[in-house]
Amino acid sequence: MRSLRLFGPFALMVPFFVLSGCVVEHDRTVERVHEPTEGYYDRDHHRYYHEHAWVVCDDRDPHCPT
Repeated sequence: MRSLRLFGPFALMVPFFVLSGCVVEHDRTVERVHEPTEGYYDRDHHRYYHEHAWVVCDDRDPHCPT
């Protein structure tokens, strides 16, 4: 009977510790880097996105607005 008095409170705390581990793991997130879509025009820098790279607009470039 004495052993139940010693281990009873621990038996009630075990689910708390197990569930709190799941909550801590939930806060860990991975940030995704946004890649622009093909043909996206960046007005501030006067360039467009083509084949996974930025291309600076030229006066003769048909992809860039005038």
